[in-house]
Amino acid sequence: MKKFKRIFIFVPIFILLCLIFQKDNFIIAKEEKLKYEENSVLALNYHRIRDDSFLDKFLSVFSNSKELYAYSVTRNQFEAQIKWLKKQNAHFLTEEELLKYKRQGEFPKRSVWINFDDMDNSIYRNAHPILKKYDVPATGFVITGEVGSKDFHNLNIATEEELIEMKESGIWSFSSHTHDLHTLHKNGDSKLISSSTNALTADLKKSNQYLKEKLGIKNQTLAYPYGQMRESKIVGLKNADIKYGYTLEERAITPDHNDYYLPRILVSEEAFNTLIKKWEGFKNE
Repeated sequence: MKKFKRIFIFVPIFILLCLIFQKDNFIIAKEEKLKYEENSVLALNYHRIRDDSFLDKFLSVFSNSKELYAYSVTRNQFEAQIKWLKKQNAHFLTEEELLKYKRQGEFPKRSVWINFDDMDNSIYRNAHPILKKYDVPATGFVITGEVGSKDFHNLNIATEEELIEMKESGIWSFSSHTHDLHTLHKNGDSKLISSSTNALTADLKKSNQYLKEKLGIKNQTLAYPYGQMRESKIVGLKNADIKYGYTLEERAITPDHNDYYLPRILVSEEAFNTLIKKWEGFKNE
C-alpha cells in the first residue's frame, strides 16, 4: 500500500517536471526569417520580463495566456538575449539616436534599439538591473494615466518613483503609450482606433503633459496600443505634436519608412531565436 502511494505521488511530479523542463514551443514567429535590408535597425520590443520562479514555470506550462508567451520572456532569457547581442557587437541606440540616424538617412551597422511597452513593474524589477549591468540604453512607453496602478488589465504598473529612478540611472528615456486609450474592444480595435480626432488629440496632450511635468521629457513619439494605427488617425497625432509612431511588425526600420509607421519586432524567446539570431545584419563586418 505504501509503495502504491509513493508511485501515486511520484508519477504526477515526474510528468510535471517533464513538462516544465521541456523546450517551450508555444510561440512561433509569424515569419520564418527576418528580411535583411541594408542600412537598417532592429527595434526589439518587450512587454513583460517574468520572474524565473517555480510558480512562473508552472503557470507557463498550464496556461494558454498570450501574456506568458507572445508578450513576455523570463529574466534569464532576457539577460541571455542581451549577452548574445553584446557578443554580436550590436550597436545599441537610444530613441534619440534612432530618430537622428533615420533623419540623416544612415544607421550604424548592427544597430539595435531596445524598447518596452506598458511599463509594468516586472520591467523595473527584472529588466532594469540587467540593462544597468550591461550598460544598454532603453526606451519605455508609458501609459501615463495608469502609472502606479495595481490592477490594470491584471498588470501591476510601475510607480512614478520607479520611473524617476530608472530615468536618473542615465540609461532610460520615456515616451507615450497614450494616457487612457490602452484598451482592446471586442471587435479587435483598440480604444485609440475608435476615438475621435479631438478625443485622441486631447488624450495625447494629457500624456505629454504628464511626461513633461513628472519626468522632464518633451515628448514627440507614440507607441500605438497593440501596434494598431489607421491613416485617418494621423491628424490627431499631429495636432498633439506627435511626429513619430511605432507599430508592431516583423521588419527592420529603414530610413525610407513612414515616420508614423515605424515597425518594432515583438520579442518572445521563439521570435528571438527564429528571427533575431538569424538576421544577416549581424554578419556585417
